Amino acid sequence: MTASLLVLAAAAFAAAHRQPPGYQATPQAHRDYATLNVCQVVPGDAIARALGGTFAEARPFGDKSFSRCTYFVVPSGGGQRKGYVVYIQPAEDFEGLKRYIEDPITPIDGLGDGAYMFHDTGDGRFKIHVLKRGDVTIEASGDSEASARQVAGAVVAVLWKKTP
Repeated sequence: MTASLLVLAAAAFAAAHRQPPGYQATPQAHRDYATLNVCQVVPGDAIARALGGTFAEARPFGDKSFSRCTYFVVPSGGGQRKGYVVYIQPAEDFEGLKRYIEDPITPIDGLGDGAYMFHDTGDGRFKIHVLKRGDVTIEASGDSEASARQVAGAVVAVLWKKTP
């Protein structure tokens, strides 16, 4: 009887895990967003250099499904520091995020496997979402189109060199 149960269990397991012909699993990045710290993965100095300013402070925030860092940079000419925000979240979020954007989306070439920008009229920030297929979606925000592009470029340069 034990042998019969083992045979039935093995058959049930095989049937439950059988995939349709031609099916290929998408490789998934193994990231623990609860412990990922964007502020450590993307140093504040990299963001400040991209913006031509001086790094002042970074504030991390994490959740089980994303990680965020708010970077504060003092502009090169001095004055009040400005904040820039970077999120890292699963690659699968890239297309889904579009459903929640009510503002016009502009595709961007040259940043990862896909990228788009929008001006969030809700908070007045310019935001860029960038996809690294099978790895991550990043969001970079700034107070202007130029600063959002500079932040996104800095994050891509760091992340594409190494995997956190």
